Amino acid sequence: MLHSPLLFWVEMFKSHRYIKNINVHNDQLLDLVAFDHIGGFDKDLNNDLLCILDQQSGKIIVRSEYIFNDFIKKKYSNIDFVLDIKTHDNLLNQLLDYKIHPTIKFGNFLCSFNGTPHVSRQLLTAILNNQKMFDPLYSSKNFSYSNKHVIGHLDYMDLSSDEIQIYSKYFKNTDEFSTSVYSFGHDRYDHKKNIYKLEHKLTKSFLHLVSDTMATSYYPFYGEKFLYSIVTRGLFISYAHPEWHKHLVKYYGFKLYNKIFDYDFDVIQNPVKRLIRLMEMISKFSTLSTDDWRDLYLMEQDSIEHNYDHYFSGSYLKRLARFE
Repeated sequence: MLHSPLLFWVEMFKSHRYIKNINVHNDQLLDLVAFDHIGGFDKDLNNDLLCILDQQSGKIIVRSEYIFNDFIKKKYSNIDFVLDIKTHDNLLNQLLDYKIHPTIKFGNFLCSFNGTPHVSRQLLTAILNNQKMFDPLYSSKNFSYSNKHVIGHLDYMDLSSDEIQIYSKYFKNTDEFSTSVYSFGHDRYDHKKNIYKLEHKLTKSFLHLVSDTMATSYYPFYGEKFLYSIVTRGLFISYAHPEWHKHLVKYYGFKLYNKIFDYDFDVIQNPVKRLIRLMEMISKFSTLSTDDWRDLYLMEQDSIEHNYDHYFSGSYLKRLARFE
């Protein structure tokens, strides 16, 4: 028999897919670990789990991999947010044993690796192929879809009817591409093996367009995917969340490649508009020669080396610790 409203919610949350651990220190304190992206955030920064928790009586502590800003903390004022450094470290440290990468030798413009069929990855692979930037020798799509299905996503992206009519042109493809699976033997959780499957694709490509976790969410979350380029000393841009790149600098201490890339797209809130602006920015590099790519790469050598050393030294964790 449950003795308090708090214990009732404990029982309910035990089955929640994003809850890893729950502790009840007393009848007035619920302390839980919420892992992964916890379902993401809409444009008003609503999150289903946090909305429910915030309405409960008593003190709630939520430990997560997110670094929440003051707006989120005020929005969910009944929750005490704690950065879960240990869980974050366990996710990001998986490539620390990868010490030697192939020689950088450009022969391809772009690579992008798309595992699970989230809406944002469907949109990304569709626009890449539409713009003739998807090479199945260097990019993956571990899922199939129909053109109608992908275009249909635009109806739920806070776009006007005119915008949908215009933007839909960028996502149309042949049925042959849409229904085909292009895979390199993706293992969703075994990054120690995946890096060896992808290392030559990374080091032969001028740019790694990172297909990040749930890019339709409106608040930055960080997985391990960008580190594939860090450990192979490559250039990367992420199709991720608004201000993802800004927060990567502020909270993690990594450097951007802003001598050559324009990060204006990073502040665009709408995920479709952000993706199209990102594609416009990188497209100007796609027709350059391999020598040109090499020259541009060398312009960012200092930032590339900083990021490499910053990761392997563990300095990024010391930086994160400031925000616990």
